[in-house]
Parts: sequence; structure tokens; C-alpha cells
Amino acid sequence: MTDEMPPAPSPQPTKSAFIAALLQFGVSSVGMMLGNKLAVDALPLPCALVIIQAIGTLALLSLFRSKIDRMRLDIVKQWFPIACLFTCMLYTSLKSFVYVNVSTVLIFRNIGAIVTTVVEYLVRGEVVNAEILMSEITIVLGAMMYGWGTANFSWTGFFWIMANVCAQVAYGVLLKHRMDKRPAFKEMSKFTMSLYNNVLAIPMLATVLLLQGEHFVLQTSLSSVTPMGWFWISITCVLGFMISTSGFGLQKLVSATTFLVINNVTNWLDGLGCVVAILAGVWYSSAQSRQMQQSKNSK
Repeated sequence: MTDEMPPAPSPQPTKSAFIAALLQFGVSSVGMMLGNKLAVDALPLPCALVIIQAIGTLALLSLFRSKIDRMRLDIVKQWFPIACLFTCMLYTSLKSFVYVNVSTVLIFRNIGAIVTTVVEYLVRGEVVNAEILMSEITIVLGAMMYGWGTANFSWTGFFWIMANVCAQVAYGVLLKHRMDKRPAFKEMSKFTMSLYNNVLAIPMLATVLLLQGEHFVLQTSLSSVTPMGWFWISITCVLGFMISTSGFGLQKLVSATTFLVINNVTNWLDGLGCVVAILAGVWYSSAQSRQMQQSKNSK
């Protein structure tokens, strides 16, 4: 017998709850994007860095013990595939920063929103129309306008970015599918979700660390990190906690595609491409709202 059930109707989130979740995630996402680049420059060992960030997140989660449910073995088994994708997403993200800059990552990551739309349509039956697809294509064009002048390309970096896009798409869709179908997932607090993700990710990251041979240079690399380097690593630990908890809070309110669009749009900071991408993001949100309203009216 399984606890998988058809999606039950749930009350629509209030506008204030959505705005609060969006602001928290936006601030932490922007900070993490910039902080990770500085952190990986200070400690160019992706697995070791993510393990440090995960341990930092768990330490901060201990301050919210009253809002965290005890871990259950049955939930651990069900969460394991999500944690595998989460680990892959973190590792490939940091690995891509070793070979290319932030602008290059942003340009190619935005393809993920289009892929997620297709996957959600096939897996979750999400309604899609031409306006939604056009807005997503415009977001990609805006990203290209934003970062084209400063982007640096390498095939190795491209490989890791595409691996990261695949992991993000699979992670977002699987997590949303679990929330739709399994009440135990939907009822979890964002702090409990973050606990499962980070506890299960650490052993997997440690295994990859050994396979990659990072342990051979770990002691030397750690001792060579400057005080400023440790400062940026500490900042990413705090931001990791923020982005993990606020990300789960936001994912409870929106589709996997919308979450990925928000994740990408929040990382553009300046230039004409920034304006185009953000306006396209607004267009996408408007198109999604109209499509949802049309679906309700047709029922």
C-alpha cells in the first residue's frame, strides 16, 4: 500500500505570502550566485565546498528545531531520489563556475525553463500555450543580451552547465510531483524539507569527493584559504540556508517551471538584457495567470 494519492485541492496562497517567499528567495539567490563564484575561487574543490555549505545549513536549521519534524525511514526512502538530484544540481553548479563565468552560466541556464515546461506538460499535465512559450524564449534572448559581451565559453564549462540544467529540471519536476501526489511531502515545513535534503546529500557528496580525488589535496587547499576566502565561504553557508528554506517555501506555491523562471530572473542585475529578461518574466507570470483563469472558467 502506498501513500500516493491524486492531487487534492488546496487553498490558493495569499499575495503577501507569495511576495514574502519571492523576496526571501530572490535576495538569497542573487547572493548565492555571486558568493559561490568567490567561494569556489577561494576553495576550488566543489564537493568539499558544498559539504561545508550543507553542514552550515544544518547548523542553522538547529535554531528552528520546533518547526522541524523527526526524520522517518519511509520518507527517507521516498526522498532519496530528490536528494540525489539535489546533490547533482549543487555539484554541477559549482563545477561549471570553475570553467566559465556567471554571465555564461546565466545564458545557458535559462534554457532549463523551456525544458521544464515541456516536462511538466508531459509528466504533470500542466497547461501550456503559445504565449507562455514565447515569454520563455524572450527570457532566453534577454539573458543573451545581458551576458553576451562578458560571457566566456568552453566546452567543458558547457557540459557542466547542461548537466546542471538537466539536474534542475528533474529535481524541480520530481519534487513538485511528490508534493502533488504524497500528502506527507505537501505537509512538511520548508525546514523539514531542507533537513532531508542536506542530511542525505552529505554522504553522497563525500563519496563523490573521494572518487574525484579531492581528499588528496583537501588539507593543503583548506590551509591555503585566506581569511577573506573563509569570509565568503561563511557567507555562502548562511545564503545556502536561506536559499534552501525559502526555495522550498516558494516551490510550495508555484509550478516547477515558474520556480525555475524566478530562480533565473532574480540573478540578472543590470543592462538592457536585464530589463528585457525581467519584463519577459513579468509577461510569463501574466500568461500563466491568464491560462490558469481560463482553465478554471472552462471547468
